Formats: sequence, structure tokens, C-alpha cells
Amino acid sequence: MPWIKARNVAVLGSDLAMDAMPSNIEGVSMPVHILTLVALGAPILDNLDLAAIAKAAAEKKRWTFLLTASPLPVEGGTGSPFNPIATF
Repeated sequence: MPWIKARNVAVLGSDLAMDAMPSNIEGVSMPVHILTLVALGAPILDNLDLAAIAKAAAEKKRWTFLLTASPLPVEGGTGSPFNPIATF
């Protein structure tokens, strides 16, 4: 997490879980999840399918892009599906 913080990461996402299971921290089952949301105040994007964006980036030889992600307004919800748009 110090590496993530040092780089001012605004959003953390992956195609799998980011925490090791079981956690090596007694009493804390998902430390990366908790630190990302609470300590860094950054949203987490779970279950990303990154194959298409990896292919597009490789074809363009560009590794940075603007990600636009508008979640559904789910009243009382803590998460939502979204339609991601990558702008190179």
C-alpha cells in the first residue's frame, strides 16, 4: 500500500481479488480493500475484463488513457456495474 500511496493512485482495479486469502494480518480479512477505500479514499473496480484494453493499448503503443466510468445510481448500494470507456 505504501507503493500505491506514493504514486497517488486514484482508482484501484483488477480482474481478480487484490487481497491474499487468507490475510496474513490477524483480525483483518481484506486489508488492501479496507486501506484502498478508507485510508486512500479510492474506489475499487472489481472483476475487470482487461483483454480488450490491453490489445488496444498494444496496437496503439500507448499505455495511458482516460477511463470514464459512470456507475448506476443504486439507492443504498455500495457498488454498481458500469460501462467503461477508454479514451486514448
